[in-house]
Amino acid sequence: MSEIPGTGPTDPYAPSVYDFPPARRRAAASAPRRDSTGVTRAVRDLNEARGAAEAAPNLRTERVETLRKQIAEGTYNPDPREIAREILGRGL
Repeated sequence: MSEIPGTGPTDPYAPSVYDFPPARRRAAASAPRRDSTGVTRAVRDLNEARGAAEAAPNLRTERVETLRKQIAEGTYNPDPREIAREILGRGL
């Protein structure tokens, strides 16, 4: 960076980019920041939901495995009326 005036030992008398007058330093410090990096609220919510889902206990593992086995074997025969009753009972 010595080829840039004020940034290296080749030009010791050139003003440095850090030699702001005190008034400009105060103005720069109090100016609102325009550039920022951050995570949007939606991403934070998604990460929170993912964490909650991963932390939830998997209580239905046995039931899911039983159903997978029945489906694979061709022995799974759900009752459509019972499914409808359950859906209506839950208010879905």
